[in-house]
Amino acid sequence: MDLTDPEYALKWPREVFIAEATEMMSADRDRHSFTADYAFLLEEAFAGSAPANEYLSIRGMAEWTSEPAAAWGQSIQQIQTITNNVPVVSELLRRADELQTPATRRPYFSRRNALQEIDERPSGQADWSTAKSRFSTFIARWQASGYFGETYPNGCVDVPDDQEEDLAEKLAELYGQTPPSITYADPDGWGDDEFCDLIELLHDLAARPRNRYYHGYAQCGHHYSDHALRTGQMLYRVLVNEMLAATSLPVRLATEGEDHGRLITITDDARTELLQRVAHQPTPQQAKQVGHAIALYRSRQSTREDKISAIRELMAVLEPDRYTVLQGTDAEKDNESLFRIANTYGIRHNKATELRDYNIAFLDWIFWASLAMVQLCKELKSAKSRANSETP
Repeated sequence: MDLTDPEYALKWPREVFIAEATEMMSADRDRHSFTADYAFLLEEAFAGSAPANEYLSIRGMAEWTSEPAAAWGQSIQQIQTITNNVPVVSELLRRADELQTPATRRPYFSRRNALQEIDERPSGQADWSTAKSRFSTFIARWQASGYFGETYPNGCVDVPDDQEEDLAEKLAELYGQTPPSITYADPDGWGDDEFCDLIELLHDLAARPRNRYYHGYAQCGHHYSDHALRTGQMLYRVLVNEMLAATSLPVRLATEGEDHGRLITITDDARTELLQRVAHQPTPQQAKQVGHAIALYRSRQSTREDKISAIRELMAVLEPDRYTVLQGTDAEKDNESLFRIANTYGIRHNKATELRDYNIAFLDWIFWASLAMVQLCKELKSAKSRANSETP
């Protein structure tokens, strides 16, 4: 298998292919079968038809010799051996690091020559109209491909006329009221808030179909089943975030944490990395507190009071470490200063002497300083624990 062949270039992000292929084989093992539509997976995930064709060729030969069928009636261990060695798919998983992805391909001429110029330009104005137009095209394509499951099916000539009413009721129950329409002829018919709500709603519905059959009556087309939410939502987040980035909108779908699948305000790469690192805390309670603070602060609709509450939560995480972990370290004075500022600027307490009429930019600074201090405490505690375990 030559993975330098353009036919074997991934269209999907590598992590999405790994997750979906692994889960499909795991599902086959659980139901003691070898029936998942791996050819469909390879058609979707790869740029060319070679991976799917190679799989079908090997699978067809195995069926002709009846080898898998003979093993199905035997032990679970043998069934696991079969599904751990799905032809082509298993090798692609083992060699996943070698697969070429969209991110690793060289950009085209104009893009290569414009990179420095683009990087030096100030970020453009958010283009809501273009984002809405592109999203409208995207969801129409995903609906036709069966990615919204039974809630937004791709239509069928044999479906009862009253099904649309049933679907509308399901959506209203999920959304809490009648949701924005996804079929505007003019995407600008969505208000900005409606558009953002729709992005989040469809994230919760996105599910990759793992099986399909062709319905030939009146050239109806494919129908899809066995939908996988996790992989569908992973792919949805990647594609929608790429779309949002291309239109300079200052929001992205969160990929992890308490607010994953919800639109959040974006930040630079260094602070994004800090958010990812600090979210992993040594205890479930601390992880919950820090996760809640992050979700509250970076929400697209975060108010001044929300930001203050988020900082207050981080201060609660830091409080036990002030006199233990940080005492006697170089960070002790910085931590005391941080608490003094939080007390002075009306964040931790509610005293008449505290400052309240200050620019919201101060809240940004205090939040990131508090978050960095939480991460520092975690690292200091981890280093101390390692040192203690190594002491004879």
